[in-house]
Amino acid sequence: MKAKERLPIRMETRVGAFSLALMLAGGIIAPLRFVLNKFAVDGGVPPFAFAFWPMLFAGTFLLLVAVVRGETPSLKFAYLRAYVTVGIFVMGAPMAVLTFLADKLPQGLISLVVILAPTLTYLFAIMLRVDRLRLMSCVGLAVGLGGILLIVLPDVSLPEPGMVWWLLLALLAPVFLGLGNVLIALVRPPTMPPTVLAAGMMLTAAALLAPIMAASGQFYLFDGATPGVHWNFLYATLLNSVFYVVFLEIIRLSGPVFFSQMNYLAVAAGFGWGMILFGERYSLYVWGGTALMAMSVLLLTLGARAGTRAEK
Repeated sequence: MKAKERLPIRMETRVGAFSLALMLAGGIIAPLRFVLNKFAVDGGVPPFAFAFWPMLFAGTFLLLVAVVRGETPSLKFAYLRAYVTVGIFVMGAPMAVLTFLADKLPQGLISLVVILAPTLTYLFAIMLRVDRLRLMSCVGLAVGLGGILLIVLPDVSLPEPGMVWWLLLALLAPVFLGLGNVLIALVRPPTMPPTVLAAGMMLTAAALLAPIMAASGQFYLFDGATPGVHWNFLYATLLNSVFYVVFLEIIRLSGPVFFSQMNYLAVAAGFGWGMILFGERYSLYVWGGTALMAMSVLLLTLGARAGTRAEK
C-alpha cells in the first residue's frame, strides 16, 4: 500500500481479545444507566437533573484521579478541542435530545432510533476516511440492525400522527453519536490519557446540560426525593466514570466502528438486566434478535481483522 493511501497512524487499529473483553464489559454495564435513571425519576428526581449531576460528579472524580496519577490535563488548543468536541457530540447533545423526548415518544421507538448509531458511525467513518468500505463489516452492521428490528418492530407504532415531528427530532441523537464516535479518533491527541479525556468531555457535557436543566425548570438540589433515592447519584457517577474510560480505550485500540457495536450488546444486556432486576420475560423475537446481534459482533470483528491484515 502506498504511503499516501494509508490511514493516519492513530487510525491503524486492531481488534484483539482485550478489545473484545472491554466491549463485552461495557455492553453489560451500559444498560444499568437506564435502570438507575428509572429508579431516580420514579423517586422524584427530574430527568435533566439526573443527567447533569452524575456527569458533573464523574468528570470531577476522574479529573482528581488524573491529577493524582500525574496526568495533569492540558489546556492547549488540541486538548480543549477534544474535550469540547467529544463532550458535545457524544454526550451533551444526544443526552439532551433523548431526555427531552423521553415522555414524547414510545420507549421502543426511541430505542429503535438510537440503534442507528452503529450504521451512521460506519457511514461517517468512510466519509471522513477513518475506515474503509468492507463487505463483511457492512454485512455485520446489517445483521445487527436486523436483530434490533426483529425485537422492536412487532410492538412499535406511533400512537398519534403528530409524533412524527418528535421522531424526526429524535434522529439527531444517532447522528450526533455516530459523528462523535468518529471525531474522537480524529481530534484526540495521541498521548492524551483516557482519564483526562473522559474528565474533560464529561465536564463539557455537564456545562452544556446545566442551562438546559435550569431553563426546563428541572434544577434540583437534592431535596424532595423519596428516601434512599440519592444513592442512585453515587451509582451513576461510578458507572459513568468506568464506562467512558472503557469507551475511549476501545476506540483507541480498535476504532469507532468496532466500538459502535456495543450498542447492540447493550440492548441484549438490557434484556438480561430486565430479567434479573424486574422479573421480565421475553418472546422468541427477543432471543432471535439477540442471536443476530451476537452474530453481528462476530462478523464485524472478522471484518476488522481482515482489514488490518490487508493494510500490512
